[in-house]
Amino acid sequence: MNSPWLSETSSKGAVSVILLGPLEESVLSSEAETYTKGVLWIAPPKKSSSSPFPANVHSLDRDSDSNKLSETIDEFLRLDYDNPPTVKVSSLVGEDDENAYTSILDLVLSSIDSTLRARRTRSDTGVLRQEQVFRNLAGYLRSRMPEKWRGSAQGNLAVVVGAGPSMDITLPLIKDGFPKPLVVAADSTLRALKDAGIDPDFVVSIDPEKSHDTCTSIDHRPGIAILSTQSHSSWSQRWGDDIRYLSGRVMTEDWLAGKGIPKTSLLAVNNAGLAAMLVAEFMGPSAIMLVGMDLAGGGDGTDRYAENTGRSHMQIHANVCHDIPGNHSETVSTPFLSDWSETSENCARISRDRNVINLNDRGALLEGSIVIHPEQVDELRVALAESLAPYDPDSNVFAERRAISGQGLDQVLTLLATRCDEAWKNLRPLLAKENVPLHEKLRYLRELLGNQDIAALIGDYSFAVMPEVGPGKQPTSDELDKRLTELRRILWLLEDALVAAEPSDEFLTRLLTETFA
Repeated sequence: MNSPWLSETSSKGAVSVILLGPLEESVLSSEAETYTKGVLWIAPPKKSSSSPFPANVHSLDRDSDSNKLSETIDEFLRLDYDNPPTVKVSSLVGEDDENAYTSILDLVLSSIDSTLRARRTRSDTGVLRQEQVFRNLAGYLRSRMPEKWRGSAQGNLAVVVGAGPSMDITLPLIKDGFPKPLVVAADSTLRALKDAGIDPDFVVSIDPEKSHDTCTSIDHRPGIAILSTQSHSSWSQRWGDDIRYLSGRVMTEDWLAGKGIPKTSLLAVNNAGLAAMLVAEFMGPSAIMLVGMDLAGGGDGTDRYAENTGRSHMQIHANVCHDIPGNHSETVSTPFLSDWSETSENCARISRDRNVINLNDRGALLEGSIVIHPEQVDELRVALAESLAPYDPDSNVFAERRAISGQGLDQVLTLLATRCDEAWKNLRPLLAKENVPLHEKLRYLRELLGNQDIAALIGDYSFAVMPEVGPGKQPTSDELDKRLTELRRILWLLEDALVAAEPSDEFLTRLLTETFA
């Protein structure tokens, strides 16, 4: 019997499925019986059917716009937190329709990859991320990136430096011959930049696990550090006052925005390389040149970093790689599908207003970019020198920061202190007692995370813990003890942040002598 499927991407434990292409009703019914959680069927426009779809089948027109497709796929993925869906392409897809379904299949796989990575990240590093958020909280309140920086590099060249393997070849080429550029560097490039004698104007670091020490020497802290609230705290400690924060996809920042602390218009997203490119765009240069932005593994596909970063021993060990368009070959392989997809989409958008030049002898194609091989660098130097002015930063502009102070700061800190005390109220007795029954620990965590305001405030911790203590889950007593201890540490860090935010003496007195809850 011939298979009804042209291709299948199976997922162990899957209870949901995404089906692409026209199907016989009997096949659709069979899939609905097998995948009880839900079926998303992306197909041609509906035709009259002799019988209604099974109740768990969600139908979507394949000709829907990309936003509708993305939103529907993302919503469907939320049906099952623990297992990704199986994906199947119908054998009834004709040759004329292959291109249409290929692009949809790419979107589906990219969405699953991005969602799974986000879930793994939240589960594996959620507690660490929340700890970093509260370590950075005082700085975020006092020193966010201001709008006054926007457009400050008009008429200039911006160079964005990523840490991909091609940087070994291309970094030495940018030191001389170009009009003095604005340099925005990803954190992993610092050691290479120092050895090359290039001082970046901005250094972007948004990874909660990547410390300053792993990227360069302790005394090397050039320019201004652009951080997220989830950045490793060593960056703010080393740069001192020369830091600015970007908002991002962080629940605690959403909570603050709801209390009157608006997010920055530029957001820290996905990875340091992409964030650096967006920072460069924010400054409004006439042209952006990308260096070391490979978005694909070098060598045999396992090389992630250039040799000159001192991080080349950290190689890629991915179970799944994807073939994507290459700069100098038809395709290249990458495990960073969502990174490449988001970077390419942003590159296409940015290139509508200015030239985006990708100086690269390898790597993945970024839509809208002009790919220049290093052998053509002399021609590039001449062209840019004729059209762009040297970058001359305005120290007054870059002394600006977005901050909250005075009564407004005290009001926000009072709300934070109130939620902190509410969390402590029943936690302290649990931690003080011995042999606390499992059901009491579980009840406390469920009630705490059931409080939407507190759950949003401690967002990444909540995302890490909720799947473990939700209905039907039975964690062990040791597992709950671990989560309670982590919560205690997070609340301590929040209390430290209240003091570090430099509130009024009146608030400090209340904090040290009163209970806010």
